[in-house]
Amino acid sequence: MLNSYLIQLIQEKGALSQSQFMEIVLQHPKYGYYQRQEAVGQDFTTSPEISQVFGELIGAWAVDYFLQIKKPQNLTLVELGPGKGTLLADFLRIAKLEPSFYQALKIYFVETSPPLKDQQKTTISFPFTWLENLEELPKDQNPLIIIANEFFDALPTNLFKRKENIVFERCIAYEDGKLVFQDIERRKEVGPDEIWEESPQTEALFHVICKRLQICGGVFLCIDYGYEGGSGDTLQALYKAEPSPPLTHIGQSDLTCHVNFSKLKEIALSYNLGVLGPCPQGQFLKNLGIDLRIEFLKKKNPSQSAALNAALTRLTHPQQMGTLFKASAFFSPLTPHPSGFNLCF
Repeated sequence: MLNSYLIQLIQEKGALSQSQFMEIVLQHPKYGYYQRQEAVGQDFTTSPEISQVFGELIGAWAVDYFLQIKKPQNLTLVELGPGKGTLLADFLRIAKLEPSFYQALKIYFVETSPPLKDQQKTTISFPFTWLENLEELPKDQNPLIIIANEFFDALPTNLFKRKENIVFERCIAYEDGKLVFQDIERRKEVGPDEIWEESPQTEALFHVICKRLQICGGVFLCIDYGYEGGSGDTLQALYKAEPSPPLTHIGQSDLTCHVNFSKLKEIALSYNLGVLGPCPQGQFLKNLGIDLRIEFLKKKNPSQSAALNAALTRLTHPQQMGTLFKASAFFSPLTPHPSGFNLCF
């Protein structure tokens, strides 16, 4: 059905930009990938699903920041795209160890997927509120902690190519009975031949985040796979947990693009926010004490040692998620530096 919808749309309005295609495929209210099935765990596994330690360490990181900013009476915690709610469930286990932090929390989830909302209801026992977007967050003066783990990579992204001083945009067209990529000339522009990506939705959302941090104070922790100072074509699809051509299995495969951390840093600095990272995920987790936590759990549950070692390797090893995934913190300059970013410079 989604194929037919896209073909009709292209025939009526012309080729779609890559970002338009991604938004429809992922978020169509009836046939979109995130709207009609439980995506997490079918085609990809996020860090919180690999080990409880990931969410626990993020919880400890947040508690440490809360203590550094002198234990405010009220603290707004927002998770963007919380998946099944696993990260926050593990996070809250640690949060309970600091009663003042636990009692200060008011939690919001930015989530649009009905199947994932159903999962979150069963996973999280702490009261929380769903938001369709961050603009719906109440405009109070409480300091913020915002967390996004593998969220920005799913936001629609455009691809541009400059060749012989002409800029082309990669679009999706319909030719010879099938959907195809098509480069459409957009403008003349002097410059080197290169390929780059732009994500208007990512930038717009990040401006909202920066404005709120500027007004209320607090920190935004972004963990995702991405690049700093890089360029190129990073669009990828996963179907049944395996790489797949992006124009096949439409609505049944997950589409993502790498996050441009350099662009996020540029925007944050324009708001005079502090920036730490991006730091490789493996180093970030080691800075937070993942090795000690794993050893503690192994002593407590010796029969789980092999599984815990495997999770540690997957989360931190350079050939697994340790280098490809990165962490970056953006924070009010009036607050202390968030922990976890030593040895990352």
